[in-house]
Amino acid sequence: MLDNCTISHKGGVVLWSRSFTPAAATLAQSTASPVNNLIREALIEGRTDDDRYEKDGYTVRWTLANDLELIFVVAYQRILQLTYVEELLSKLKTLFIKKYHDFLIAFVASLHASTTAVLQSSNKSPTEHNTNNPSFWDFTTVFEGWDKIFDKILRDVEQAANKERRGRLRQISGTTTSTSTGIGIGIGHQQEDESHERASGASGETTPALDAASPVDG
Repeated sequence: MLDNCTISHKGGVVLWSRSFTPAAATLAQSTASPVNNLIREALIEGRTDDDRYEKDGYTVRWTLANDLELIFVVAYQRILQLTYVEELLSKLKTLFIKKYHDFLIAFVASLHASTTAVLQSSNKSPTEHNTNNPSFWDFTTVFEGWDKIFDKILRDVEQAANKERRGRLRQISGTTTSTSTGIGIGIGHQQEDESHERASGASGETTPALDAASPVDG
């Protein structure tokens, strides 16, 4: 089970986030959150070149959309072996960018707008001015339909992973059964051979005894 999934700009602005437990939700809001640690230590300070980061009992996996400066992050308990995380991140990135591409272009452009440019746009109406300021973006409204899309993506990759796991278990079970059957047949043949040998041995031992007891002619 996941603890948190977050889509953010690498400057720290969170566009969308989902926590799966109350504890994970509380942690996500703190400076000690795995996602914040990832951005601060792994990405900004460049302490790792991998797409996997572990800290405080959590595993954090991520993928980047460099042209849009976005980070797609998944965090979960380190003791878990979640085989679908890489596929989940890939699908999240592809579908999120495809659905919201135009908005993301405008959003990233607004982040790069200088203070001077913002001041020069003071002759615009408040509404027009606010749309150029990242702090005024209404992400809840913009990404209103993303929760349902995310739920479907997560459900699909989990089901695919479960199906693959069941297939492996059936294969292992079949191999074990086949091996056990082969061993059983081998033991049966061995026991049968030993029975034949005992029967043959018994016949060879009794025949001379009968001959010795028989009267000798002459």
